Amino acid sequence: MAKRILLGKPANEDYGLYVSKTGADVVNASNVLTSSTNLMFDSRVGVGALDLKYHGQGLLGVPANNLATATDLDTSDTFATITHNLGFVPFVIVQWCLQSDLSSGVATKMYQATADFNTDSTRFSGAGGNFSTQQRLARAGVSYTVNSSTLIIRNNMIGELFISKSGSSFPLSETGRSYVGGEGIAYAFLIFDLEGG
Repeated sequence: MAKRILLGKPANEDYGLYVSKTGADVVNASNVLTSSTNLMFDSRVGVGALDLKYHGQGLLGVPANNLATATDLDTSDTFATITHNLGFVPFVIVQWCLQSDLSSGVATKMYQATADFNTDSTRFSGAGGNFSTQQRLARAGVSYTVNSSTLIIRNNMIGELFISKSGSSFPLSETGRSYVGGEGIAYAFLIFDLEGG
């Protein structure tokens, strides 16, 4: 008869509640937890009895395609591709933090992956026949796409660009440009054996 329930700490794992599938022991003779494919419930996941197929984490550096040099702001050149080959679009959870939010390899805060954040704003002023503008362009966020074989996580933290222009006639001449750099991120993902949308 299989030993299917463990409330405690298996070797090299966190404390928790673990329930294995019928016929599978929750831990082996060395107290090592069974593979995630043999677990019906894993309290580390926090979403109940969903069948977790893949999980992982990683780092993505600062995008080279930054606002100071970019011509295409809709494409991040810094991404991770995770191959799952499930044959359907699975339910996934992706979270991230800035690399500066890591302390001894552990995230001190996490954010949900969201659509890209883009902004483009301009301040305009004029006095005595002279005009000036200050334009701010920014792009941030972490996004992901998933299909029947892969999960792609993109670091869109490419920074902010400030462009100053002035003059007495239009078009105004550029008088200054400054760039605040992008940031590297850390990510974590869960892929479930459940069709997502």
